[in-house]
Amino acid sequence: MVAMNLTGSYNYALVALSVLIAMFASYAALDLAGRVTAAGGWTRAVWLLGGAGAMGTGIWSMHYIGMLAFILPIPVAYHWPTVLLSLFAAILASVIALDVVSRPKMGASRAVAGSVLMGSGIASMHYIGMAAMRLPAICQFNSSLVVMSVVFAVLISFAAIWITFHFRDEKTGIGWEKLAGAVVMGAAIPVMHYTGMAAASFTPSGTPADLSHAVSISTLGTAGITAVTFVVLGLALLTSWVDRRFATQTLELQEEKLQRSEAYLAEAQRLTHTGSWAWRVAGGDALHLSEEWYRIYGFDPENGPPAFEQLLQRTHPEDRARLKGAIDRAIDRKSDYEVEFRIVLPDDTTKYIHTVGHPILNASGDLVQFVGSSTDITERKRAEQATCLLAAIVESSHDAIVSKSLNGVITSWNKGAERLFGYAAEEAVGQNITMIIPPERRDEERMIVEQLTRGDRVDHFETVRRRKDGSLIDVSLTISPMKDASGRVVGASKLARDITERKRAEEALRQAQTDLAHASRLTTMGELTASLAHEVKQPIAAAVTDANTCVRWITRDEPDLKEAREAAWRIVKDAERASEIINRVRLLFKKGTPQRELVDVNEVAREMIVLLGDEASRHSISVRTELAEDLPHVIGDRVQLQQVLMNLIVNAVDAMHDVDGQRELIIKSQPAENNEVLLSVSDTGVGLPRQQADQIFNAFFTTKTHGTGMGLRISRSIIESHGGRLWAAGNSPRGARFCFTLPTKAGTHE
Repeated sequence: MVAMNLTGSYNYALVALSVLIAMFASYAALDLAGRVTAAGGWTRAVWLLGGAGAMGTGIWSMHYIGMLAFILPIPVAYHWPTVLLSLFAAILASVIALDVVSRPKMGASRAVAGSVLMGSGIASMHYIGMAAMRLPAICQFNSSLVVMSVVFAVLISFAAIWITFHFRDEKTGIGWEKLAGAVVMGAAIPVMHYTGMAAASFTPSGTPADLSHAVSISTLGTAGITAVTFVVLGLALLTSWVDRRFATQTLELQEEKLQRSEAYLAEAQRLTHTGSWAWRVAGGDALHLSEEWYRIYGFDPENGPPAFEQLLQRTHPEDRARLKGAIDRAIDRKSDYEVEFRIVLPDDTTKYIHTVGHPILNASGDLVQFVGSSTDITERKRAEQATCLLAAIVESSHDAIVSKSLNGVITSWNKGAERLFGYAAEEAVGQNITMIIPPERRDEERMIVEQLTRGDRVDHFETVRRRKDGSLIDVSLTISPMKDASGRVVGASKLARDITERKRAEEALRQAQTDLAHASRLTTMGELTASLAHEVKQPIAAAVTDANTCVRWITRDEPDLKEAREAAWRIVKDAERASEIINRVRLLFKKGTPQRELVDVNEVAREMIVLLGDEASRHSISVRTELAEDLPHVIGDRVQLQQVLMNLIVNAVDAMHDVDGQRELIIKSQPAENNEVLLSVSDTGVGLPRQQADQIFNAFFTTKTHGTGMGLRISRSIIESHGGRLWAAGNSPRGARFCFTLPTKAGTHE
């Protein structure tokens, strides 16, 4: 009796479900392929295994649901270890597929090899899955249909690999092209399955099925497998979507960061005056020119990149050959080059450029381009030129120019310093500045440093310094603070000028002025001889009279000692008065070095009035004083100030010799502004023409028939040496007024 094949039927709902799962799995494969491609390192391995697991589960589920859709009139169970093996085959096929499509490039050989391996894996999954069936029947296969199913598996795998590789970078939303590809793949994959199912035929067997490790699948089980499959694929898609979102955000952040970096780079290039560039060696055309490069070279970006020849034309004629030579050598040697040259812009502006180039070679070692940077170093060059000029000025200066740190260590020493102090630069640099400062003057250095640290400058400070041979020289110092970039004082520059000869000349001038002033006093006193003799004669005559009176009181028969004593006291007073007058005259006649001390100018005025009062009386001149009380003292030479007042008073008396009417001499003192005192001598004499107000202070100019023309000139020099001023003006309604100021003790300290 011939056994009849069992006739099976399909549950078309499950068939449709299997096709839907195939499409869903295909979409997941397309999506996951993009994540595997985008990932790298261990992340790629995770995505590859996870994606293969999800994709393999989907393919396996489609085949398994398709097998469940085939209904036989006998009970069917499944050997679950074999089922798991078929699942492993599906996952392995998915690993192969995802690995192939995630490569940067996919050639024909790789696509074919991947298709064969993937198709073999899918076919293995299918037939291993059928081998898991446990039923009381014998399964036989049509070899032609089996071969056809395997061929379909390979072809479908090739199509799937191609579609997946093509759509792996689809990024927009669901991706309609990707969805269409998933539909095509999902519709094609079941073709292999149902071809394989058609290759199988079942003949009843009298032997019961081996149900060990076998399970039967109910409707609930089918629903569970379907649900799990959709959940797995859904989670895979969700994970891929989340990862893509994070990747997109990361990419956006990176792009934003890149844009910021490009903006920062452009700003950095602008601030550093550096432009980047890239030139192709063959043809000399520019591959890249930054915005700053265009600005430096003066080309308009809207006109496009200039040719290399245009750049050479813009190079200074004197530097053109040197630039081209450096580039040619770099091309021959395939090496870096660095060169400085000048360019001339269309407006005749000259710039200095520093360029660095680096060669780029291709895989064959051929030079294809140069990349590099060009920096505008015009300001640096100008600074260098200014520095060189300044250094030349410093070195050629006759004055000593020295720099030092705040702790006194000498850091520079020019030729002038070598000549002035006798030390060579190598002997001085690194030593302390105290080597040229006498021990008794080292406190000056401490005070100078204190002033410098406040940021103040020291101007024309006159002092004494010591040479290498031990001799002392007079110098004038001008010292300026040196500051770092933050404005902090870090040292000082000193300019020292030898003023030894000037000091000697000044001393000689002072001595000559002193001698001249002494001679002037002698001349003036000679003119006043009669008045002075009369001034001295009065107390002497009074003393003689009182002496005779005293003798008479003593020689009387009854001596009157009381009257004699009073007469004797008058003799003493008259003698003291005569002595005081003689002392004042002696001081004025005395020749000596001026001595500065605290002086009460009111007292000086009173002394001169006492000394010259008789001369005024001889000419019927009344003397009036207006001396301010509590007038501050001045620092000066008493004799010199007496000489000035004496000269002004004598001139006033002479001016009133021949005038009619009131003759009055007024001596006035008062405080003035800027810590000064003001003294004035006014007369009612012949007056002073306006045009002669300043001329009378010239040497040898006089309005007297018997004058030397030196008195007022000497008086002005004395007052100016005291830090004051002497001038003349009219005295309304008649006469002249001479005024002078002197700084007080407080003003002198300032």
